[in-house]
Formats: sequence, C-alpha cells, structure tokens
Amino acid sequence: MAYLELLGYLAGILTTFSASPQLYYSYTTKDVKSLNLAFMGTLIAGLALWAIYGIVIKSLPIIIFNTIGIMLWIPLYWMKIMSNKKNRDKWI
Repeated sequence: MAYLELLGYLAGILTTFSASPQLYYSYTTKDVKSLNLAFMGTLIAGLALWAIYGIVIKSLPIIIFNTIGIMLWIPLYWMKIMSNKKNRDKWI
C-alpha cells in the first residue's frame, strides 16, 4: 500500500508542477496571448472536481496536488482575463 501512495505522490508532483514553467514565463514576460481561456477554465474546473473526489475517497495525494494545481492555474487565468479586458480581445 505504501508503494501505491508513493506512486500517487510522484504522479502528483510531476503533473502539478508541470504548470510552473508556464506560470513563471507568463508572469515574467506578461505574455498570455497564446493561452486559451476556455482550456484554462475547463482545467481549473476539472482540478476542483478531482480535489473533491479526493476528499470523498480520503486520498491525500489527490487532494493536495489538485488543490496546488488550482492555485497554479488561477493566476494564469486571471492574467488572461485582464489581458483580454485590456486589449479588448475576444474572450477565448
């Protein structure tokens, strides 16, 4: 059982923190033009559902890494919304 838990933590670390380079790049360059608002909204909703699922089944890796994932994508989502508002681009 410990190996399965370790596998969950490793998978969570790799998938969750794969968003970090995009967040760093977008924050430092202020370039979010290529990001798709619909994709990010759907991803954030999916991560939230996974976190809820993790709570229901009491799986700490699922709860932790999906919650962190949400926290990494929300700033990008917000930056995209503000960029679209500023540039009066279409919303997607």
